[in-house]
Amino acid sequence: MRQAVRPGNMPQPLPALWVRAGVLVLAGLPGVAMLALQPVPADWLQAQPAWASWPAWKLQLLAALNPALLLVVAAWAGALVAHRVGLNSVLAGTASPQTRREGWGLAAAAGLGTGLVLAVCDAVAAPWLGEHWKQFLQQASQPGILVLATGILYGGVTEEVLMRWGLMGSLTWVLWLLTGKRHPGRAVVVAAVVTALAFGAGHLPALAAQVDLSVAVVVRTLGLNAVAAMVYAWIFWRHHLEAAMLCHACTHLAMGAVWSWA
Repeated sequence: MRQAVRPGNMPQPLPALWVRAGVLVLAGLPGVAMLALQPVPADWLQAQPAWASWPAWKLQLLAALNPALLLVVAAWAGALVAHRVGLNSVLAGTASPQTRREGWGLAAAAGLGTGLVLAVCDAVAAPWLGEHWKQFLQQASQPGILVLATGILYGGVTEEVLMRWGLMGSLTWVLWLLTGKRHPGRAVVVAAVVTALAFGAGHLPALAAQVDLSVAVVVRTLGLNAVAAMVYAWIFWRHHLEAAMLCHACTHLAMGAVWSWA
């Protein structure tokens, strides 16, 4: 199994911390901006009736504020520790020259394959998830350019900074320290699994605003997203963050293509 700590493979000296973090904040901001273009969830207005009088642009900016803050935190957290456990980024300047050239084809193929598998699993599982879910899936299967662009920019880039770079990188570092800097591979695997579950759970609030969350729907959402997240984590570990971004973006492209042709 590939070792997590590979200091000899990193460029020396590394870019300054603020550069490593700042470049990934900038990379993730277009995805946050795409969230600001989405319609305001109806459950927001029901929970806070006073917001109903606000202009739509204010509500959309408010919806994007929390992801923007999380993006900054994740970018800095990953910049501090990810390279210490062999999790690197081309944009942040922690990947070696050789590593920068690797992984792109594998990442694209893995992402497209993951998207196809997820789309097929959703189609197969739909009859067991209730009529309400089938109606939701029919609406979601006609994503449009805005939704697809959001999936690519927010899902493919911003979520990877949040989940793989920030959360998985930090968890791996903490677990590596707790084990006395032994078994780095195990630390990466455990961190990847925890991050994958968190990734799946993170999709539940937005889904709850659109469909009733039955046990079956929750299991489907956690399971499929966790499987995809493990693929992205493997690509991240094996190559670099940007390969995981490409993999994630290709998943959305494949799912969008399947839904458009279905």
